[in-house]
Amino acid sequence: MNTGSILLIASLMLSIAALFFLFKSREGKEMQIISAQRIFYVTGLLLFFAVLLLFSSFLNNEFQYAYVYNNSDRGMPLIYKIAALWAGNEGSFLTWLFILNICGQLIIWKKDKFETPVLGSIILVQIFILAILLVKNPFTYVWNYFPGEMQPGEIPGDGSGMNPLLLDPWMVAHPPVLFLGYASSTVIFGYAIAALLNREYDEWIKPAYQWLLFSTLTLGIGIFMGGYWAYKVLGWGGYWGWDPVENSSLIPWFISVALLHGIILQKRKSMLKKGNLAMALGYFLLVIYSTFLTRSGVLSDFSVHSFGKSEVTIYLAAGIAVFLGISVYLFFKRFNEIKSSEPDAGFFTFETVLIYGIITLSIYALIIFIGTSLPLFSSFMENPISVTEKFYNNISIPFGVMILGFITAFVMIIGKFEKMELTLCAGIAVFAAIISNIFFPFNALAYIFSFVSFFLISLIVFHFYRSRKTWLFPSGLAHLGIAVFVIGVMISGMHSWTEQKKVSVGETITSGPVSITLKGFTDAEKSTVDTVIKKDFRTADASMYYYIDSKTQSLYREPYIMTGIAGDIYITPQQYNFSAINYSTALLHEKEEKVVSGLNLKFNGFITNNMGAQGMEIRADILIDGMKYFPSVRFSNGETEQITQTVQGSRTLRIEGIDATHKAVKIFLSPTPGTVIPPDFAVFDISMKRFIWVVWLGTLLISAGLTVAMVRAFKKD
Repeated sequence: MNTGSILLIASLMLSIAALFFLFKSREGKEMQIISAQRIFYVTGLLLFFAVLLLFSSFLNNEFQYAYVYNNSDRGMPLIYKIAALWAGNEGSFLTWLFILNICGQLIIWKKDKFETPVLGSIILVQIFILAILLVKNPFTYVWNYFPGEMQPGEIPGDGSGMNPLLLDPWMVAHPPVLFLGYASSTVIFGYAIAALLNREYDEWIKPAYQWLLFSTLTLGIGIFMGGYWAYKVLGWGGYWGWDPVENSSLIPWFISVALLHGIILQKRKSMLKKGNLAMALGYFLLVIYSTFLTRSGVLSDFSVHSFGKSEVTIYLAAGIAVFLGISVYLFFKRFNEIKSSEPDAGFFTFETVLIYGIITLSIYALIIFIGTSLPLFSSFMENPISVTEKFYNNISIPFGVMILGFITAFVMIIGKFEKMELTLCAGIAVFAAIISNIFFPFNALAYIFSFVSFFLISLIVFHFYRSRKTWLFPSGLAHLGIAVFVIGVMISGMHSWTEQKKVSVGETITSGPVSITLKGFTDAEKSTVDTVIKKDFRTADASMYYYIDSKTQSLYREPYIMTGIAGDIYITPQQYNFSAINYSTALLHEKEEKVVSGLNLKFNGFITNNMGAQGMEIRADILIDGMKYFPSVRFSNGETEQITQTVQGSRTLRIEGIDATHKAVKIFLSPTPGTVIPPDFAVFDISMKRFIWVVWLGTLLISAGLTVAMVRAFKKD
């Protein structure tokens, strides 16, 4: 056992003790609460030292720890050694836990009336994560992690390095920002539990609302960062692919947004008390479920960036069961005594529109939840079921229109617009919708989304100008961001184009407004496709990574993006081909025939010649135009010797590789002098992402609106 493991074990034991004292404090003894607080502070100190120790291990290349070995190497820059803290399961759980502990310390510092049950909820989650960390320990020695492969005490000279997809500056910011959202969801859960335990169904929403704004903001920014990272680095051709891991963060975020609006209704109209408690509990439970989906490995066959199979699966499932059981028990125990006001009659009222908006967003989240979980729910079948990206895109169309419609109706009710004002805003929206779509092939959906979005933007801007009520600014800014975001998604999705082009070395091809000249290839451990790209008056040398990573055995492609006001030119290498090598080399299985360097070759099989003390020789029986040849490889005294054969007087035949398991040989046959071999070539996907920057602008406006709302909420406290 090492220092890091001792710190984690001590934190677990003290967390259990703190929870015990909190439980005993229900008898009214102040000293029990003080003891629990002090013990909790100590766990925070221990976790701080654990994080510091792990970070120090990365800085000092302490590869005796399997986590450091698996996620770092000596040549890795400092910025990525920082990011390595949360690159894997073990480190990400530790980072999440440390942030959660800080949240608990802030609860103690604030000294609100719900401190005991909220802190108790945080400690319970802390115990849950610590239990996982003892199973998935970041301080496990490498010889225990790889039993039989390494001897006890044997320290590797270098690490295996981080997954190349994670070697990006966004890795430094994206995961910890997500963890801020995850950790703070526990606080909201704690306030809901406190309300149910204390039978105080109104008072809890004020402190919970502050934390909810922070949690929605950080989780949302984390999701937005992930979208930009995927667009910029991964070469998927977009920012959102409805991957299960992406969805698992989006679902709780939708619920948090719905809860924000539900709390507004409860504060103003004393409505939705049951619904808000259910959403507060559900938000946290969905975060835990998201963790289960992404880190247990249950979706590793269906997601491109899920963690692999893991031994923590049973612990995550048990945690979900425990927290779900507590939530369901308390909620239904208090269900009949929770009384809410009824909404005013009529459809077009503040309350009704907000309620229907919350219901729509919740149903949308539920459908995404079912689609994402379908592989897990159908795992008992021989062929588990999964839904495609098309399914999510199709359901997003009606739900997108409804959500925009309810936001528009909400703004119209708040703004109390006159008929002339509405007509003016509608006219602006019609004009803007036509201008933004008329130069592209007709698409009815594009016009519908454009009109509704521009109408909403016009209403918000007009209302800001007319009323200048500062209390409406955060809401208006966030809703403005949603409308801008939808316009960006619509234009970049419906009016963009993609084509595939093949270009040979030295050749220049044109695609839309861009021309690409293929200079060649850099053949290295991390190969690149080297090009010159021109657009208008801009010229850029672009080398795009395209290689098989030795650690993950997966294809890595990096796009080149040329940005512009009208949109981005997005170029991704899909394949490259060394024609000379392919012309002269072939892999043949036993009894297989192929044309190599213009001749028909048949591989009849291997002939093994044991030469005793002189070693062993493996010969390939090759038939060429009715004549047999026997190129071979001789193994003697630890050395390998190639025995070549001459074909047609001047051509060389040799073995390039042997696969004895599959009875296959890689054969090289040199071409005849003067043979004209086609040039090497590459295949590119070339896209025009029209006005993609509008998507990013929308995310910034949404984040800005939530930030202003959060700052105001904390200032009022």
